Amino acid sequence: MNGVSSSWLPVTSGVPKCLVLGPILFIIFIDDLDNNRNVILKFADDTELCGPVKTCKDAKQIQEDLNCLVKWFEEWQMQFNVEKCKVMYMHTGSRS
Repeated sequence: MNGVSSSWLPVTSGVPKCLVLGPILFIIFIDDLDNNRNVILKFADDTELCGPVKTCKDAKQIQEDLNCLVKWFEEWQMQFNVEKCKVMYMHTGSRS
């Protein structure tokens, strides 16, 4: 405030689970996560990156978006929960 900032301190606790405040604070915190990216779905503490991949360009865009997410998470000192990270492949039409 007025050009003065406090020093960094370690965070030794978080918001307890099962409270309404936790998901609301998380959504506020990650509000800028989807700037200029494919569709990002956010619900409570879950985030999904989705988009159609019909061409190589689409696949590259998804990868670039994922790279941006990794950079965002690193910048804000957050971590992906690897155990919750999943990939679902869906296909419509015939395979040639």
